[in-house]
Amino acid sequence: MKKSSLRVIAILAAFVLLLLSACGTKNSSADPTKQPDATKEPATQEPAATEAPAVTDAPAVTDAPAVTDVPDPTDIHATKEPAKTPEALEPGTDKYFDFTEYGEAFLVPDPNEAAGLENYEQGVMVFPQASDPYVWILLDEALPAAEYRYAAVRVLANRNDKNGQLRFATSTDDRGWAMLYFNYKTPGSWETIVLDLASAALLNDNTMDGDLTRIRIDPYDDEFDAEPLSDDYTLIVESFALFTDPEKAQAYNGLYLWPEDPDKTPLPPTEKPDDGATAAPTHKPTERPDGAPEFNDIGTEYYFDFTQYGADEMTAGNGIVIDQETEGVLLTPDAWDPYAWITLDPKISASEFRYVALKVKANVNDKGGQLRYITTSDGRGWAMVPWTYALPGQWEVIVLDLSAAEYMIPETLNGDLVRLRLDPYDDENEPQYETLSSDYTVLVESIALFNDKAKAEAYAGLYKWGN
Repeated sequence: MKKSSLRVIAILAAFVLLLLSACGTKNSSADPTKQPDATKEPATQEPAATEAPAVTDAPAVTDAPAVTDVPDPTDIHATKEPAKTPEALEPGTDKYFDFTEYGEAFLVPDPNEAAGLENYEQGVMVFPQASDPYVWILLDEALPAAEYRYAAVRVLANRNDKNGQLRFATSTDDRGWAMLYFNYKTPGSWETIVLDLASAALLNDNTMDGDLTRIRIDPYDDEFDAEPLSDDYTLIVESFALFTDPEKAQAYNGLYLWPEDPDKTPLPPTEKPDDGATAAPTHKPTERPDGAPEFNDIGTEYYFDFTQYGADEMTAGNGIVIDQETEGVLLTPDAWDPYAWITLDPKISASEFRYVALKVKANVNDKGGQLRYITTSDGRGWAMVPWTYALPGQWEVIVLDLSAAEYMIPETLNGDLVRLRLDPYDDENEPQYETLSSDYTVLVESIALFNDKAKAEAYAGLYKWGN
């Protein structure tokens, strides 16, 4: 090849390189390989101003809710745990009344509501609200009294210084007078009272021939109290059962086995009277004015002087008026069944001083009188000795033997004499709405007690009165 051709090719190549160099300089900003100058600060771009949002209206203020008082905390009682049925016992009869919360039978209070009733898990509590409280058990099913003559009552008495009573009526004797009394032996603890209806006092000849219609329970006998019993004379009655077999009645322990209360405080034992006689009263006539009658040698220091010269008093019981006379107290009937009380304080032995002499002047003698008495071992006041008047209009002495009384129980004379009840005329057979006439008066000078029958029969009264 010629040298001229080579020169042309070299010139053309140089020209091409020049063009390429110019193009590279013009597009250097887009060269991704070119590094920026670290000494030069990068230019910052002003952000575009944004438009502020429009100011909205303030929201309307609403009424705030009223501040309420903080509620008092309520007493939320724990749910009562259901009572657990105690273990049931075998009663030995299907003729019974269940008075617990597990039974359906109930007691009926007396018409005067002298007895209050309150239901408990273990039975019905009977408590006094007035004088002579008692409750009834009504029998709808006919039960022959002679066959179901044994009664058992499961009770818990709070006290035992007074006796209880059970009375009953039958289809042949609706009086409800037939009565048995009983004592509580374990106050504060459960016990069973077992009674034989056939041994009741005041039975008619046909009482036991009929069917039992109602049973009356007097929890505490307050017949001789001037005031109603206090509220601690309570009795819980668990059940009442009737038996044809006396041995099953004696074995009765109620319907349920109740656990002993661990918080129960044992009651103190009730005081029992001493076996011996207590100190005797020494009633002496008071100072007598001139002209007073001569005082007799009476043969005893145990007596009551009812004259205006004596210091003893007689207390009206039922249906009687007592007027003080010079020679004694005049007893006049004011209603059916009149009687008066004489209280012995201190008491004397009933078995030792069993002979009683009364100096009296009766106006008429077509009716007799009665002396009833109470002892520390027999609080019924049922033991009774009747008498007749022999000398109407004149002084006479009536001598009685307490051991010959009707309606006694074996322990009647074991205690001390507490009270004497004087019925000047017995009107028991008269209609109860009739009162004896004022002719039936008795003047009582004195009553004396003796431990010797001969001395009692020799008694002529305290004074020598002219008839």
